[in-house]
Amino acid sequence: MSHSYLPFQRYDDEFNSMKQQVQESLQHFEDEESGQAGALLSQCDELLQQMALEARSVGDSGLKRELLKQVRSCKSELQALKDDYNKQSLMSTAQSGSASGNKERLLQQQNMLLKQNSQLDNARKVLEETEQVAMEIGEELSSNRETIESAHGRVRQVTSLTGRARRVVQSMNRRAVQQKMLMYGISASVVIVFVLLLRMTRR
Repeated sequence: MSHSYLPFQRYDDEFNSMKQQVQESLQHFEDEESGQAGALLSQCDELLQQMALEARSVGDSGLKRELLKQVRSCKSELQALKDDYNKQSLMSTAQSGSASGNKERLLQQQNMLLKQNSQLDNARKVLEETEQVAMEIGEELSSNRETIESAHGRVRQVTSLTGRARRVVQSMNRRAVQQKMLMYGISASVVIVFVLLLRMTRR
């Protein structure tokens, strides 16, 4: 009995040591630690199988029951560790998925911002080009307005000169008429004088 108990005790000591390592791994659960914890849990399963075989090989029924009871207690502890491991694995996977989703959303938002910035840059370029064209059109209109105003000024000058020329022509026409009337009057006077002289000489 003592010979059969000592191997079991070594298994039990080894199980407690591995259980402590699993607990420490679960307290600092990360990707590398999770792989180590999983490997330790598998080793604990194998170790419990050896402990159960060792307990069943004990000849003393009372000791056998006590050892098998201890094996069942170790299995319960191992199952609790497995549950904790699975829970933390799920949480880690969910967080990783959430982080991946957040990263994807951030990338989408970044792409959207880049696209919006590109659209804003294009709109700004179009606005600058439009302003440049508007300035050129404004300058051209201003130049045309100056040209038109200058043409209007020349037209007013020509109109004024035309009016003056018209008045000069009208004045010259009036003088010509006056001169003609004067000549007609002088001619008539000469004729009258000549007729009177003829009559006086005949008497």
